[in-house]
Amino acid sequence: MTLRTLLAREAETGRLNVAWERAQSGEAQLVVVWGRRRTGKTFLLSHFVAGKRSIFFSATQQAEAIELTRLQEAIGRDAGPEMADLSGGGFSGWETALRFFAAASRAEPLVVVLDEIPYLARSTPGFASVVQAVWDHLPEDSRLMLVLTGSAVGAMETMLGAQGPLRGRPTVTLRLDPVGIEQASAFLPDLSPVNLVEAYAACGGYPLHLKAWDQGASTLDNLLGLACSPGGVLLEDAEGILGEELPDSGGYPRVLAAIGRGRTRMSEIQTDADQRVEHPLDVLVRSGMVRRALPLGAPKRARPLYEIDDVYLAFWFRVLYSDLAQMAGGAGPAVLARRQPQWQGHLGWLFEAMARAHASQLVAGGVLPEDLLVGRWWASSGPPCEVDVMGRRGSRTELIGEARWQDRPLGLRDLRALMAKSVLVPDRAEDIRYALWGRRGVEPEVLATGAFGSSLEDMLNTPNP
Repeated sequence: MTLRTLLAREAETGRLNVAWERAQSGEAQLVVVWGRRRTGKTFLLSHFVAGKRSIFFSATQQAEAIELTRLQEAIGRDAGPEMADLSGGGFSGWETALRFFAAASRAEPLVVVLDEIPYLARSTPGFASVVQAVWDHLPEDSRLMLVLTGSAVGAMETMLGAQGPLRGRPTVTLRLDPVGIEQASAFLPDLSPVNLVEAYAACGGYPLHLKAWDQGASTLDNLLGLACSPGGVLLEDAEGILGEELPDSGGYPRVLAAIGRGRTRMSEIQTDADQRVEHPLDVLVRSGMVRRALPLGAPKRARPLYEIDDVYLAFWFRVLYSDLAQMAGGAGPAVLARRQPQWQGHLGWLFEAMARAHASQLVAGGVLPEDLLVGRWWASSGPPCEVDVMGRRGSRTELIGEARWQDRPLGLRDLRALMAKSVLVPDRAEDIRYALWGRRGVEPEVLATGAFGSSLEDMLNTPNP
């Protein structure tokens, strides 16, 4: 990666720099950075510690004694043999090691990164409690910045949660989620708006995936090489992300696959997955991989829909999962040709989410009323009806919108279809406003009616307030 790829993490870099300044002035800092694999934690921190007095230790899944030996080697590598000699040739345990770092920071500020601490928690039961004990008794003149990272989001949140040993201790917490499409453009600045959406739809907001996308090749060629060929990062990475976060038992891939096939209600997911799904869905929602969605303004008893809340994983389960064996056997081109309807459906799903995000930007920018609440809506009973974008002020529906990923501008026929839905939405305002989001924008006749219209280019170029 190049320095340019840090553009998507400017805020995080800024917070780390502030923490380092405080550590230098005598305010010891405990920083926790967590997020799924491939979100760029290691790269961000490697860049951050460059030029500083630092030790960067990447944990593996080995026994405690081996990890402590590797830590000693990291001290010699990063801080030099003199500091390694001060450690006495090794550590009897993690408490000893952490106290050594605290002592070493008294003479000169020191940043220590312990990367992937869930691995250490497995080999050293009570590791987070050890950190707590050391931190609670840190010398007042310590100038230590201790950074703990982890990819197992659930494990990290447990350490930081209400009953966790690190609750209230960190001075900075940073959760690195996949970047949004606006930030993704920093990785792929040469792509057209359409090609950028296609790349993001496949890669999600994972920096490593975006960096692997070849801007000089077509979307088809990128999909064939990265997603439909043995060894392709988009084909193989999902299993590592899932394995980091989810237990082997529980049938989680079956549940995610059912959602990827369009089964969004609990009863549908249970039938498709052929198992009970209440507990797996709860785990997936807590992990952030699945979102429990309710229609905007829904009554308390409304039944939720479930959708995969990660663009890359949604792509993997919707487009690739059913044919993993065939692609591993070299049948990628045939599979991709057959899965074109699913690919286009995935693009449409992403575009609808982008339309809602754009509507929220327009609210924040003052184009739409500042108290307009944006979401989506579907009928829980009666005639079936879905609205891609809904805006409500108080108890009134004041805006409804449609988003379509199609290669032609939306016209009056599309507007009339949207207007027909207005009689079914709850608490319709008399002066309800209509909005259309189209990949190629809208026809001039639509704008002449007073309806709002936006193209993909408009959506990507609307500044964040």
